Amino acid sequence: MNLIFEIYNLIFYQPISKALFFFYKLFKDFGLAVIFLTFLIKISLFPLDWMNAKEQKKFMKVKKEIEKMKNLKNEEILALYKKEKINPFFSLLSLFIQLPILYTLYKVFLKPPNQIDPSFLGILNLSNPNFFLVAIAIVFQILYFKIPSEKTKKETISQTKIALFLIPFTFLILAKLPSVISLYFIVTYLFLMFEKILFNV
Repeated sequence: MNLIFEIYNLIFYQPISKALFFFYKLFKDFGLAVIFLTFLIKISLFPLDWMNAKEQKKFMKVKKEIEKMKNLKNEEILALYKKEKINPFFSLLSLFIQLPILYTLYKVFLKPPNQIDPSFLGILNLSNPNFFLVAIAIVFQILYFKIPSEKTKKETISQTKIALFLIPFTFLILAKLPSVISLYFIVTYLFLMFEKILFNV
């Protein structure tokens, strides 16, 4: 167990924590440090998001074929996956890689080093909840799901309904957490919207 913790600390926690402190020393502002660190992480993960999006497109294509054919056996479905070179476990692999990073970001943001002043532009204290930032995060979440994609109209509507259903839960969670998490959500959804519009990811 100690070995796993040491590996996690070496690969994830230390680099991310040092990057946050680097940006803080550079900008002398915790909020700006969080924004730039979030962008850095999202840019680093973009190739993974891109590959995941390509896998999803291939999966949707095969799914349509399966729906047309109907009553296909598991062997035939697997043969279709193989034909289109689809790895059904790729999304799980992507999630497995990203979860430790997300966990580390939350850990670093919630408990920054003592020498960091948790203020943003000298106005907001990011160590306290802030309903204004929560509201912006929720608006960006809605906008992201409203942006058209290559998914079918039915899937887009379903995705939007899920997003709207989750809004109250998102609000309740963010309203109780330090507003640095809301800021992280805002920057993340901004980047995701950029990805979706330009690269359809």
